[in-house]
Amino acid sequence: MRHIFWWVFHIFVLLICTGFLILGINMLRGAYGMQHPFNFFIAFFGSSMIILISGSLIVGFVMRIILRWRGVFNNQVSQG
Repeated sequence: MRHIFWWVFHIFVLLICTGFLILGINMLRGAYGMQHPFNFFIAFFGSSMIILISGSLIVGFVMRIILRWRGVFNNQVSQG
């Protein structure tokens, strides 16, 4: 049961992070249409932060999923 929960949790978080990445990209595209420079500045850096955090989480969770799929993660856990 723990094995199934691990997969469901990681895939669920990966999907949420992908949604936030898409949200950040849409916010970045919308920032370039703003007329006021201050609004552009806030939207640009806010969307960049969302893209950076969600992108790094996606990379981390994909690496954990790949290592688990190959069995590398299981061997390290059982040895340590």
